[in-house]
Amino acid sequence: MEAFVWSERFDTGVASIDAEHRHLFELVNQVGEMLLRAQAPDAEIIEGLFRELATYANTHFRNEEQLMQAAHIDAVHFDHHVRTHRQFIDQVKAMWAQRHSMSAPAEILHSFLVAWLSFHILGEDQAMARLLRRAAGQVEIEDPQRGERSTHALLDAMHRLYGVLYQLNHDLDTANRNLEAKVAARTQELLQSEKMASVGQLAAGVAHEINNPIGFVVSNLGTLGRYAEQLLKLAELGATTPQGQALKREIDLDYLRTDVKDLLKESQDGLDRVRKIVMNLKDFAHLDEAEWQQADLLAGLESTLGVAMHKWKDKAEVVRQLTPLPEVRCMPAQINQVFLNLLVNAAQAITGHGTITLRSGTTNDGFVWVEVADTGCGMDETTRQRMCDPFFTTKPVGTGTGLGMAVTYDIIKKHGGRLEVESAVGQGTRMRVVLPVSGP
Repeated sequence: MEAFVWSERFDTGVASIDAEHRHLFELVNQVGEMLLRAQAPDAEIIEGLFRELATYANTHFRNEEQLMQAAHIDAVHFDHHVRTHRQFIDQVKAMWAQRHSMSAPAEILHSFLVAWLSFHILGEDQAMARLLRRAAGQVEIEDPQRGERSTHALLDAMHRLYGVLYQLNHDLDTANRNLEAKVAARTQELLQSEKMASVGQLAAGVAHEINNPIGFVVSNLGTLGRYAEQLLKLAELGATTPQGQALKREIDLDYLRTDVKDLLKESQDGLDRVRKIVMNLKDFAHLDEAEWQQADLLAGLESTLGVAMHKWKDKAEVVRQLTPLPEVRCMPAQINQVFLNLLVNAAQAITGHGTITLRSGTTNDGFVWVEVADTGCGMDETTRQRMCDPFFTTKPVGTGTGLGMAVTYDIIKKHGGRLEVESAVGQGTRMRVVLPVSGP
């Protein structure tokens, strides 16, 4: 980066002002050298230097203003000079605050400082010096070469400023495009969250309405089973008479006894199925809230594996490639529900015999992750996009409620995490749960 070199064309003829200008040149060059070092210095050191630059510039500007006031320079020129000074300080602060959004902050900041100070000193400060000399009754001595040199320097400063302006506009355009992309993504997340919340309210209401009749149907079915047993015993006793023998053959009592038991068992299975649906609805609606606490995710994963091993023990081998994790602030029961849903989906995606691989790890930004990968049938892009929609399922009728992944997605978002999915048809699926260690 080119050094900011003092030359006679910057002399104003006012000793105190020229001395302060020279010090400003030194500070600007220190900024340039520091910003260009191969190994960036500590951010606090750079910020301290910029603060020193702004503070010194402010002091220098105040001294100029005091000289103008003491010389009784007219208000029009004085006010213009003051506004220019204040704008410079504000611009330095604003550019420093926005340095992270710049594509080349070192070049932009240094070029701005060099160009602005050159333009200001050669233009406004030279005009101020002439006003001060006139106010003091001094005779102006014209230098025919000075005007040409100053004009060249001013044009060079203007060129630098235009270059800075172009780069800033380019960076602003890039930042706007990135912001628009982030807004679009965030809008999609909000729409998904609103959809999940609406369906959650619906699920809560449906679960509540279904739960009540299920309670008395289950109770009545149990009582009906006992009554049926008693009636069958009575029928057996009545079948010992000649009349009873004839009736027994007519109604086929042996078949009736077996069929009644089968009907009662099928009805009980159906009610269990309805109960499971209601439980899924309750999980989805979060009717039973747990407490937030520090938990070992891998311990929860192991307990989930133990509880639901029957879901995959005959069709998949579970391979553990787990790295120890720090404890995470979460609702352990809900995270275990996430693991269960991912494990069951992985097992159901496998036809014949396959492998479920479990992995874990940490990130550099305070997150941990647990991954469930399978060698199953995989998903196409349409299915992947819709897999977390409530009541969407690819399973045969009667084997899936379409709430498992909706519940999973909702729990992960509630914990401030994200679900990363990679899948290819015929190659399997990888689902990674990423959660913040400190909680949402």
